[in-house]
Amino acid sequence: MIQFRREWITNIEMMQQEVNRLLDYFSGSKPPTIRFSSRVWEPAIDLYETDDALIVTVELAGVRESEMEIQVERNTFTIRGERRKPLPAGGRGAYFQMEIASGPFERTITLPMAIDAAGARASYGDGLVEVILPKVKEKRTVRVEVKASQKTTD
Repeated sequence: MIQFRREWITNIEMMQQEVNRLLDYFSGSKPPTIRFSSRVWEPAIDLYETDDALIVTVELAGVRESEMEIQVERNTFTIRGERRKPLPAGGRGAYFQMEIASGPFERTITLPMAIDAAGARASYGDGLVEVILPKVKEKRTVRVEVKASQKTTD
């Protein structure tokens, strides 16, 4: 049978009290005033349907057309690129808040229906990219007529 000396148990109890005090301190303190975003951010996307197309609107203020790439497949939409931070002429002072994401971005969404990727069109203005994705016009259901076969007797 293993026996513990009483002083070890006392030391462990003291360490537990110190950890609890430290956790109480951190839970009661204010969050940092500066928050940094992750390396890859995701722009906001709206997706809606018209009679003949799906429309994807992506919020990308400050991103040049040459810095974005759009890929469209039958039921997947992907946009990627990079937003660069502009450098002011006088340099930057100390930050108090940083919320505007910059750096590389990527966003992929699954489309609710098949689209005609070859007919996709995109435009960019006022910080918004609008992509028009025409719906597939082919019929999905095909009626197959069943004909009676003639039996041959041997």
